[in-house]
Amino acid sequence: MKIVDLLLRTLEHNGVGVIFGNPGTTEIPLVRACEREGTLRYIVALSEFAAVPMADGYARATRSLGVVNLHVAPGLGNGMGGLYTAGVAQTPLLVLVGGQDRRFLHTQPILWGPLEHMARAVTKAVFSLNTCHDAASNIRSALRAALTPPYAPVALICPPDLLEEEIDATPEPVHAQTLGALSAEDARHYARVLTSAKRPALIAAEDVYWNGASEVVEQLAALLAAPIYIAPYTAVLPVSSRSPFYAGYLAPSRKHITERLAPHDVLFFIGGTGMRTTLYSEAELPQLKLWIGNDPTVLAPDGEFTLATVVDVRSAIAEIVHGTEDRIGERRAIATALRPHMAPPAPQAELFHPSRAVRMLLSAFPDAIWFDEAGLSTTDVREWMQLPAGEYLINGSGGIGWGLPASVGAALGKPDRQIVAITGDGSALYASEALWTAAHHRTTLLVVILSNRRYATLNEAAGRLHGHALQAFTIEPPVLEFSGLAALYGWRYARATSEQELSVFLASTRGQIEANTLLDLQLDPAVAPVTACDHF
Repeated sequence: MKIVDLLLRTLEHNGVGVIFGNPGTTEIPLVRACEREGTLRYIVALSEFAAVPMADGYARATRSLGVVNLHVAPGLGNGMGGLYTAGVAQTPLLVLVGGQDRRFLHTQPILWGPLEHMARAVTKAVFSLNTCHDAASNIRSALRAALTPPYAPVALICPPDLLEEEIDATPEPVHAQTLGALSAEDARHYARVLTSAKRPALIAAEDVYWNGASEVVEQLAALLAAPIYIAPYTAVLPVSSRSPFYAGYLAPSRKHITERLAPHDVLFFIGGTGMRTTLYSEAELPQLKLWIGNDPTVLAPDGEFTLATVVDVRSAIAEIVHGTEDRIGERRAIATALRPHMAPPAPQAELFHPSRAVRMLLSAFPDAIWFDEAGLSTTDVREWMQLPAGEYLINGSGGIGWGLPASVGAALGKPDRQIVAITGDGSALYASEALWTAAHHRTTLLVVILSNRRYATLNEAAGRLHGHALQAFTIEPPVLEFSGLAALYGWRYARATSEQELSVFLASTRGQIEANTLLDLQLDPAVAPVTACDHF
């Protein structure tokens, strides 16, 4: 068989059914093989800016390996921001980088570039198909690396001329390495510290979701009567926000984190590599701190950890739960009140309040999977969402432009689920070409654009830093007419300029969108979400 066929069949043996990409001439062997075999779909995106988040969103929504194909040096360059975001989110992603034909690399042809050097900046490992002698081994090695925690993008450089060569090899499943279990002695040590605490708190991050540990983390919280905070910028909801112990996302501010965690004497960090924050502020976390997770590069948020173990999170928490049950025998009474929910603002005539709009959307689509890039309204979404673990996703890296294409990937991976993407108008302009892929494959996606004609998040930050908004963060003129964008890509379009108009639209959907729909909410830029003060 040809090396390209070995690659595709090895992917199939490891559960891969979709490759996302924006192909060029160097990808013709791969695309042709996909069409010839007919078992592995090649999903075309109109740019790498859209392709990488699509693969990322697909992988996160399905909790599986995502695969994206990038077009030599320019395509890899276009996709690097998305790969950075996927790495922050711990998304397992195999990146097939189309190399240039090896027979004239010495002439530095068009598209040529230092692919390994470029890829190494945004992946955890880089492999190359160099000859027919190393191809089978390097395909397996790249897959194994992508499927081994800590998860992150892994690059495999695939020269088109080599893909066409014959190879004598058999495609087979890859057995990824797994992390070890927590020793019985260590489990007792963790349980002893936690049960000795007066007011312990759990801080959960992405590892909990990727390791399928949501349920056991919630069990531990119930035993300890401990709140579960979500680390700032955690890219996928690690536990259910319906849990009585869910205490919400920590604001990305060290000062706010210090204040929120002040009542607790022991902090148990489950996953993550540190506290991702936005603006500088002084802070101290003098509490006793514990950590378990997948990534040994973890940074202690302030001072050192008393206990820290690189381990399989699910099995480790299960062992700690057993140790905790042995020590306390029964569930504690709740020792500290969790964060009360903020009430939405009262309705006002002639005012379309962004917070009320968010609350209405969440109520209308309670069973949807949510992709949130709503800017300053993101904190509102988290305030009122009642969602299972894994069904609320953000980019996690702090950039924008991820949410819309990522939701398209999720819609392709979860065709039986309603996907809702809520995004600011500035974010919606970044990778709007993803709308074409959704239309081409007839998904049923709802994209909600919060149109305030501003980069409101940046103006909020400017106000904190310098006391006033900046003109550069206004995105009009011209008037952005999103109906034209919807028409360009064959989407339905709806606009709401008032709470009443939004209510009429939502009533017409009955919680399920029949065709791709772009909903444009025209909001007053002078009205801030009620939780905006907690955004930074």
